[in-house]
Amino acid sequence: MNILLWVIQVVVAMFCVAGAAWRFTNYEEASKQIASLGALSYGAWNAIGAFEVVCALGLVLPGLLKLKSFLTPAAAACLCVELLLVSALHIRFFGLQMQPSNPATWTLVLAGLSAFIAYGRFALRPL
Repeated sequence: MNILLWVIQVVVAMFCVAGAAWRFTNYEEASKQIASLGALSYGAWNAIGAFEVVCALGLVLPGLLKLKSFLTPAAAACLCVELLLVSALHIRFFGLQMQPSNPATWTLVLAGLSAFIAYGRFALRPL
């Protein structure tokens, strides 16, 4: 279980950092193509991206450094809540079509994985 949780933690962290980097660099052109990106300001998306990067670091660094291991499930829980809120925003514009082209699909998958990490690190296999 510990190995599975570590793999999921690293994958979710990589997706969050990649998504944040994409938002930081491609906001202008992406907001024209994806209506839900235009719903929030550039500064709001940057704040969300920065929050995701902090949470991604919180998923990996405490376990690697063996310091304050309670931060990993806390970061996963915070990331899950944030991803659910972003999913709600995407669903507002795209509806509940679970297709690969719908951004809500990916954020809901990441939210589910984050919830599993939080539960796994709180209850199943703490660091």
